[in-house]
Amino acid sequence: MPARLSRRYAKLCDRRDFDDPAVLARIQDIVPGVEPPAHLRRKLWEYAYLTLFLEDAGVLRDDAQVLSVGAGHEEVLFWLANRVGKVVATDIYGEGGFSEGEADASMLTDPSAFAPYPYPEERLEARWMDARALDFPDDTFDAVFTLSSIEHFGSERDVARAAREIGRVLKPGGVAFVVTECFVDRSPMNSKLLQTAIRWGTLNRKMRKATPLRRAVDVFTREELRIWIVRPSGLRLVQPLDLSLSPETRENVIRWYGEGRFESDAEVPHLLIQPQGSLGPLHAGGAPFTSVALPLGKPR
Repeated sequence: MPARLSRRYAKLCDRRDFDDPAVLARIQDIVPGVEPPAHLRRKLWEYAYLTLFLEDAGVLRDDAQVLSVGAGHEEVLFWLANRVGKVVATDIYGEGGFSEGEADASMLTDPSAFAPYPYPEERLEARWMDARALDFPDDTFDAVFTLSSIEHFGSERDVARAAREIGRVLKPGGVAFVVTECFVDRSPMNSKLLQTAIRWGTLNRKMRKATPLRRAVDVFTREELRIWIVRPSGLRLVQPLDLSLSPETRENVIRWYGEGRFESDAEVPHLLIQPQGSLGPLHAGGAPFTSVALPLGKPR
């Protein structure tokens, strides 16, 4: 596990993070042509914090083997292929809810079609694989990462299975970087049972995904991050988790009404999502949420 880190990585995505010159420079290196304020996107924050963490951990080297779980065809894959010995990108390419977008099946046959810049093609391999059953031996990779994907792997038990697999295939002394969605406040509307009751009471018109074991949105509380990701992985957080947010972040909110409908008063891309309801006194759809990073290490 890394002995010294240049910044706090175990944290929520925050507006102030983008004021760090190293973060902006890394974003522009991974996704050329992005200029302020268009760089204020959670996905770009994930790219920057992942790669800065891997750099701090000494993973950006020619003999390193890196695994991406739920990889899609993210730009960071090609950036890493220019800096490590091997990148293996796994996803259920061509299947699932993202098959026509981030998980296009053509990634399996022609990854270079998605590359934003040249890279050594022999260093990037794309494979169809279920994150809950990774087809690799124990202790294979120097680093494993997943960016805003693990929350979509199914039930909480499915998430735990995926976390366990990440820990299993990571070498002792290796690092993992898991980014997912986390509530930044508490709300009674985050209750799975209450959301399920609303679904039943509205004859499945509202909270359609809610069950007694799953919310209508795939977002975790702080406690659930520990229970369903950190603990099953068998790995250790390399820093205490900081869930504080700056006032600037709370001003940068997009309202989400479900079914792909968003509204925002912000002039820049959103960092914080506020679910909205439409049930009279139960108008609020739950607490706001954003990306959270979990930097993890495997003891030797």
